[in-house]
Amino acid sequence: MIYASAPGKLNLFFEVGALRPDGYHSVTSVYQALAIRQTVGVEPSNKWEVITQGDLPQAQLDLVPKDETNLSVVAAKALADFAGISNPQPMRFHTFKQVPVAAGLAGGSADAAAALLALNSAWELGLDDVQLRKVASKVGSDVPFSLLGGTALGLDTGIELEKLSDLPTMQVVLLVSPIGLSTKEVFARFDELFPDGDLVADPADAISGVRAGSKIGKNSLLEPAISLRPELVEFQNLLPGTVGHLSGSGPTIYFVTNSVQQASDWQQQLSDLGHFAIHTTTASHGAEAQ
Repeated sequence: MIYASAPGKLNLFFEVGALRPDGYHSVTSVYQALAIRQTVGVEPSNKWEVITQGDLPQAQLDLVPKDETNLSVVAAKALADFAGISNPQPMRFHTFKQVPVAAGLAGGSADAAAALLALNSAWELGLDDVQLRKVASKVGSDVPFSLLGGTALGLDTGIELEKLSDLPTMQVVLLVSPIGLSTKEVFARFDELFPDGDLVADPADAISGVRAGSKIGKNSLLEPAISLRPELVEFQNLLPGTVGHLSGSGPTIYFVTNSVQQASDWQQQLSDLGHFAIHTTTASHGAEAQ
């Protein structure tokens, strides 16, 4: 069995443009990798299959697709196509998940990134990082960043990446909301509310604002998400003295601090209120062979 892992992510800054003729949106995103990771092991099988376990409640693990719609399988087929393999060997994916599912934290994208790295080795393809990110861009807009990790500026649909110098390590508390929120639904509402888009910041200003702390949490999808799930406002304000931010298209709310003790206290407070909360940190590593 060959293993690789890849990180979950936050969008510390996320502005979205108007709907394009190709059906996508241009974005300006400051991506940040998290210390929580997905680990994927690959081995040959007689069919494409996914076996899932992890540090998550069973209800979360049950949300993971086990069929060929799983992004690990999608990534494998995209990799085979790129490499000119017309009839790839079906693979079994053993996935150990730390990143919450369907949460706006790129858990599925991290699965795909780890699968690409593991299969590049298992199939002895020898693709370099640039080639792997090209394949990743065909799988999903967050998958290239899941390979890269650290801190990065994302443009176009998020797949055009510029590696940035690492931010100082931040303590992060994730409030994994129990409410469902479809990415497609959030973007559709965004299109209704912002037909001309919400791309207003120069990328350099976005980067400097995040480094200064003043733009952390700016997210064009917050208003449409709240219009669909008003209870998100309550989740943002559960902790005294701070306001949480929406991660990606949601529904996860995240809180940041420089204090380990503060983050630990926040995680405990949210847990005491009956919520699923995770204390993690930002991280500099992208996808890695294990």
